[in-house]
Amino acid sequence: MKLIDSIDIQPQTIKWLSDLNSSGLLIVDDSFQRNYVWTKKNQVQLIESILMGYPIPEIYLWNTGTDSDSGDTCYSIVDGQQRTGAIFQYISNMFKLGDSSLNNNNECYERVKNRYFKDLEEDDKKAIWSYVFSVRIIRNSIEREKIVTMFLRLNSNNMTLNPQELRNAEFEGEFMKVAAELSELNFWEKNSLFRIADRRRMRDISFISTLLVFMKQGIQEDIRNSNLNAIYDLYNNHYPSKDKDIERFESVLEKIDSLIDNKIDRIALLRRQVHLYSLFTSIYGITIDHPQLSESQIQNYCDFIDNYDNEELLESYFPECIKDIYHYKSLAKEGTRDKGNRFGRHTAITKIMNSSRSN
Repeated sequence: MKLIDSIDIQPQTIKWLSDLNSSGLLIVDDSFQRNYVWTKKNQVQLIESILMGYPIPEIYLWNTGTDSDSGDTCYSIVDGQQRTGAIFQYISNMFKLGDSSLNNNNECYERVKNRYFKDLEEDDKKAIWSYVFSVRIIRNSIEREKIVTMFLRLNSNNMTLNPQELRNAEFEGEFMKVAAELSELNFWEKNSLFRIADRRRMRDISFISTLLVFMKQGIQEDIRNSNLNAIYDLYNNHYPSKDKDIERFESVLEKIDSLIDNKIDRIALLRRQVHLYSLFTSIYGITIDHPQLSESQIQNYCDFIDNYDNEELLESYFPECIKDIYHYKSLAKEGTRDKGNRFGRHTAITKIMNSSRSN
């Protein structure tokens, strides 16, 4: 039987969806859906469309089973998290319809601007509750693997999903779990190395994945999206030395945190992944045989990063490797995923940190 023959199209109201959610019967499966990424403007404009009676893209739900005692059926959201999430938040009075996000030419503008759900007129509240979605319900008999394939096809040509978000749906094994676990370390939030929007779009996990690939395969390993998928697949079911890698990863981050030392200018430079990647790989290599960085290695990197744009001071501090510094700065302006580029930056930072200075 074709998959389409096991999907039932049903018109369902927001009230129906809300009741399911309130009863705990509507579940967001993180392996399908990315973190909540819509801006407030996106949310407001969705509610505006509903109030205007405009059509909204259909929602895909997967029937995950019926409780034999209560008769309640649970559904997993395969596609539609942002739409349903915005609606549930609005009817819970978690945001208002800010006038700057509304179209002031719409007939409802004056009536609904800057209003929470509780402040809407009765007819507008009823319009939201009774708004009908086209819901595609995937039957319980369909295997999860087929649903993942469908989700990937639904979104593979959709610019709203980036490669890491698609990997999140396709791979739910060991490598993904480790990358996700490491993304929750306090280091990232403490140093504000990723914006909230980047974390919502899983760009932090994508970057962490490239660091794990380096740890497992070396600096020369291809980290373009096609090969990242292959690495995810390779370590999906079995991740050798997982605990050791997590320990080493955390150890390198502790050293980077010490180097940053809450300095805003250092954080600003390391927000560029090209610099953070290079520092991580260099510290990792240096500390394989010597677990701790020496005071001179720490001082060298701090002098380098603190005077990154001051060529006169850099020449004074690092006369023996100034050519490496210029080479690094040149490579840092180019593509970050090229093998030769990554190796050149890694080599330069290692030389800088190990540099001997008379002053």
